[in-house]
Amino acid sequence: MSAKHTTTAHRRDTDLVRFHLDRAEDVTGISGTGTVAGGVIFPDGTVAMRWNTHIASTAVYDSINDVVEIHGHNGATVVTLIDTREAGAA
Repeated sequence: MSAKHTTTAHRRDTDLVRFHLDRAEDVTGISGTGTVAGGVIFPDGTVAMRWNTHIASTAVYDSINDVVEIHGHNGATVVTLIDTREAGAA
């Protein structure tokens, strides 16, 4: 016996916000300079980011603030937003 399941989600805040990391100085000597990674911020604040290095990897973070704390290197790397959310979106 099989059951048919239907899920309907109604959300106002479904837009992803794209970003990239711009690095002026390669403090660790690993990732280089320029645009070193790209990612998205999900509506709940979770972040998925993919490195542009010769050995690419993908990481998930709880927030964009965590990304800056870990990879910002005191301002040597900055987050550049590509998209913005409409006012009132969570």
